[in-house]
Amino acid sequence: MENEKPKSEIQKHYRVLTDKLKRFLSKESPSDVLIIKAHLICEYYLNQILILRELCTSKDLSKFTFNDKLEKSLDKTDGKEKDSFEAIKKLNKLRNKIGHELEYSLSESDIDDLGFLRGKEYILEKYDFETLPELLRNTLTIIVIDLSFIVFSIVDSQKKGPEKPRL
Repeated sequence: MENEKPKSEIQKHYRVLTDKLKRFLSKESPSDVLIIKAHLICEYYLNQILILRELCTSKDLSKFTFNDKLEKSLDKTDGKEKDSFEAIKKLNKLRNKIGHELEYSLSESDIDDLGFLRGKEYILEKYDFETLPELLRNTLTIIVIDLSFIVFSIVDSQKKGPEKPRL
């Protein structure tokens, strides 16, 4: 029993992650900053997936664009990973709009574009938020948490035995 993992190791990671996200995706941040920060956090996790799956080394990461990292890191035949892939792809498009259009203004349809990927769950939660920034923050937090769980599951499985690299 001494060598047994704590019952809720994922919950421990989840608590640490949500504390970080509360700081990084703060309520006081403007929408464009929230999107940029969520994008950076996703890239951080994509980098980890690439290294964990031995698809590249840390030295190689700078050679890849964000889209390259996204395409290479997530398994689109796996349901959870495909969902994260689609959400992050849309997040990247939104980040590009904000980064390349000087007077871009976030709309409800931008957030819906990200949120509708979650289906009914998104719609049931959507009207609990009074403002678009609150809805955006919640939607981005879920995208990041979903991606982090992919990382946590890879780490967990590799601690049990190495995952074979995908080609």
